[in-house]
Amino acid sequence: MSDPRFFENSGPFSLIDINNLIKGELSCDNENTLITDISTLKFAGNSEITFFQDLAYKSDLSTTKASVCLIKKEHKGLAPSNLNLIFSENPYMDFTLISQSFYPNEIFPKSTSAYDKSTSSDGIEYSAAVDSSATIEEGAVIGSQAIIGKNSTVSSNAVIGKGVQIGSNCFIGANVSITHSIIGDGNIIHQGSSIGQDGFGFAMSPLGHKKIPQVGRVLIQDDIEIGANCSIDRGSIQDTIIKKGTKIDNMVHIAHNCIIGENCIIAGMVGLAGSTTLEDFVVMGAKSGAVGHITIGMGSQIAAKAGVSKTLPPGKKWAGFPIREMNLWKKDLSQIRKLSKGKKNDKWKK
Repeated sequence: MSDPRFFENSGPFSLIDINNLIKGELSCDNENTLITDISTLKFAGNSEITFFQDLAYKSDLSTTKASVCLIKKEHKGLAPSNLNLIFSENPYMDFTLISQSFYPNEIFPKSTSAYDKSTSSDGIEYSAAVDSSATIEEGAVIGSQAIIGKNSTVSSNAVIGKGVQIGSNCFIGANVSITHSIIGDGNIIHQGSSIGQDGFGFAMSPLGHKKIPQVGRVLIQDDIEIGANCSIDRGSIQDTIIKKGTKIDNMVHIAHNCIIGENCIIAGMVGLAGSTTLEDFVVMGAKSGAVGHITIGMGSQIAAKAGVSKTLPPGKKWAGFPIREMNLWKKDLSQIRKLSKGKKNDKWKK
C-alpha cells in the first residue's frame, strides 16, 4: 500500500470497472468486488490487483495473496485456483493503465515541496516539524508536513519535499533535493544529490510508451553516507531501500526498487538497474554496473568497469563483461596477451 503522506489513491474500483477500462476478459465469482490498490505479486494483499507476465515469477504467482491478477490466458494453469483473473494480451501495459487510474496525480510531476509563501516563513512551511536544535540555512525549503530531527543541518538551496522525514544528526548538503523519502539518523548526503524522484518506468508499445506511476518511497536507514550528485529513485510500487552503514561515492545511480544491504561500499559512477539487490558487505568498483532483477550475494567484490548480468553467489570476486570470477578473468587476459604477442612477433618475422 502506498504511503498517504506522499500519494493520493483514487480507488477503490470494482472488478467490472477495471475490466472495462482495459477491455479484458474477466474470470471471477463476483464482478462487483472492490479493488483498493495496486501491488506486486509478492507483496499484494487482499483487495489488491497485481499482474503476471514473466515466467521467472511463477513462484510468486503461486503464493500471491492478491484479490485479482492480470494474466495471459495461456498462463491460466499457473495461477492458484482461488485467484480472480483478468485475461489480457499485455498484462504489463494493462497494469500500467490501471495504475494510472489509481494514481492519476503521479503521471506528471508536481511541486516537490508543496511550498506556499502564504503558509510559510523563511522557506519553512508552518506545518513542518523542525527541531529547535536543527540548522536550516538560508535558501533552503522545507515542505509541508516534513520532519527535521535533532541536530540535523539542511544546507543552502536544499529542498526537502512534502512529508519527508529526516532523523537526528543528519547533514543535508547544498542543492540536495529529497522527496518521497524517510531518512534515519546519522546520515550524510553531499551536495547536489537527488533522492526520491520518479523511477524510470514505462510500458513500451509501438503506439507510444505509457508512464508507470511511481508510488514507492526511498527508505534510508542509519549511518549512511551518500556522495555528491548521486541519484536514488523511489520505488515503483515497493520501496527503494538503503540499509545501515552503507557508503556511496559521488555520481552513483540507484534505480527504483533496489535494495542495498548493510555496510556496502559503492564507488563512483556505479549504475544499478531497477530491482537489483545487493546483500550485506558488497563492494562495487568504480564504473561497474548491474542489470535489473538480480541479486549480488553477501561479501561479493565487483571490479571497476565490470558488468553484472546475472545473480551472483556470496563471497567471491568478479571482473569483466560478461562477468567472470576474477581468477578466471585474469587467466583470460593472460591468454589474450600471449596471443597478441605471438601475432606481433609473426608480423616482424615476415
